[in-house]
Amino acid sequence: MSEYLVITHTDMDGVGSAALYIYLQGERPSRILFSEPYHLDKVIKRIKTDDARNRRIAIMDLGMNPKIMDKIYDHLAELVDVAVSIEWYDHHVWNKEWIKKLEELGLKMNIDRTTCAAGVVAKYAPRNRKEINESFLSEVVGGVCAGDLWRFDHWRGPWYLRLVRRRDSLKWRFKVLEVLSNGIEWTDEFTEKIVERVEVELREYNSIDPYIVTASFNGYKIAVAPSSKVIDNSFLAAYVMGRTGADIVGIVDRTGKLSLRSRRVNIRDLAVRLGGGGHPRAAGALVKMPLLKRLIALFKPQTIVEYTLKVIGDNIDAVSLLEE
Repeated sequence: MSEYLVITHTDMDGVGSAALYIYLQGERPSRILFSEPYHLDKVIKRIKTDDARNRRIAIMDLGMNPKIMDKIYDHLAELVDVAVSIEWYDHHVWNKEWIKKLEELGLKMNIDRTTCAAGVVAKYAPRNRKEINESFLSEVVGGVCAGDLWRFDHWRGPWYLRLVRRRDSLKWRFKVLEVLSNGIEWTDEFTEKIVERVEVELREYNSIDPYIVTASFNGYKIAVAPSSKVIDNSFLAAYVMGRTGADIVGIVDRTGKLSLRSRRVNIRDLAVRLGGGGHPRAAGALVKMPLLKRLIALFKPQTIVEYTLKVIGDNIDAVSLLEE
C-alpha cells in the first residue's frame, strides 16, 4: 500500500483528476476521500496526523473561499508539523494571498486556470509510472475539461459530464476512478450508463418548467430552478437559460446547494460572496435558509427556489459581474 492519500471533489473533474494522479503514480493511495469545497476543513480535520502511512496528501479540484481559509490553514499546519508533504492541484480562482500563505507553510501549490483539474494534474503531478500513454491523458483531459468548463470543445465532453453526477453513489465513483486510473478512457458499461441517463433526462425536462422563477436585478435577468435527480445541473441550467433568456441561472436543491451558470457574466465573485467559489461561468455556494423557511419548505418545496432568488437579488449589487 502506498504512503499517500487523495482528497478530491465529488464531480467528474474530481474523479478524473484523482484517477489521473493515481495513474501517473503507478500505485494506489492508502485512501481516497471525496469532499465539497465548503466541507474541506472538516475532511482535513478528520485526517489522523499520527497515521504513518500518509506521508503525502494530494488535494485536487477543490477551491478556497474566505470562510474556511483560516480553519484549513490551521489543520494543514498541524499536518506539516508532523512532516506530511501536501500537494494541491486546482483550476478555480484563488486570491494570491492564499497561495502565498500556503506556499510559505510548505505546500506545493499547482493552480492553473487555463485548464480543468484533470488537466492541472496531468500537467504538474509527479510522474512515477514507468510507461505513460500520452494519448490516454490527452483524451481524458480533453473530454473532462470540455464538460467541466462548460465549453464542449471535445466530443466526449457531454459523455464525461454525465458519467459522474453529484447524487451518484460512492461505489459508482470508485468504479469510474478504478477504470480511468488503469489507463482505460471508456467502457461499454459507461456507454450503457449514459444512454440510460439521457432517456430519463428527456422525460424530465418538461416537468421543470412550472417551478422556474425569474426576476431582474441590477440590469440582469436571473432565473432559479429546483435541481433534478436525473439531470446534471449544467444541462439543466442550459435548458433554463434557453427557456427564459436569463443572464444568470441558479439551480438549487433542498439542502440549499446552489449551482450558478452564465454564458456572458463572470459569476465567480457572486458565489464567493455567498460563501462558495468556482469559475467565471460555473460556480457554486450553499444557501443557508432560516429555520422557519426550512420548515415551510418541507411542505412547499418551491420555497427554497423563491428564497434563493431573493438571496441572489440581495447580494448581486455588492459584486462586480464583469461581462466577457
